[in-house]
Amino acid sequence: MSESIEQFLDEAARRGSWIGGGSLAALSAALSAALLEKLTPAPQAARRLRRIRRTCTALIRRDAETFAKAINATRAKSPRAFHRLLRQATEVQVQVFVSARTIEAACRRASRFITPRLQSDLRCALAFAAAAKASASALIRTNLAWLNHPATAARVRRRLRA
Repeated sequence: MSESIEQFLDEAARRGSWIGGGSLAALSAALSAALLEKLTPAPQAARRLRRIRRTCTALIRRDAETFAKAINATRAKSPRAFHRLLRQATEVQVQVFVSARTIEAACRRASRFITPRLQSDLRCALAFAAAAKASASALIRTNLAWLNHPATAARVRRRLRA
């Protein structure tokens, strides 16, 4: 396990790697969901967190792949493909943001029944969720600026407020 984590971190640190902020935002959300899943005694809540964790884990790779394709489209001088792929990359980050927001709310609910000796893990889960949400938000804003498409920006902002 530690070898695969080390390999992932090496890849994230490598210049030219497509694993960047978006993938790490998704990883932060997945880590938060995993930690809260462990703390949650309610089976239904734990299953929901497991689904979120698995979704976010899949988004790690999806973000890197989608962004790589978007950059390759710019190199191929294909603005139409670039915009389509950048919208897809933005959608990945919207999913990360929504997942992180859901986990934050679950952390707040959980604070009522988590024993005092496990509150530090709960605070860590909350911190990972907040980091994922803030990172995804920054990436979304950057992508929307690149897209320069007011209708798309308005649609995304409505989803983030919902």
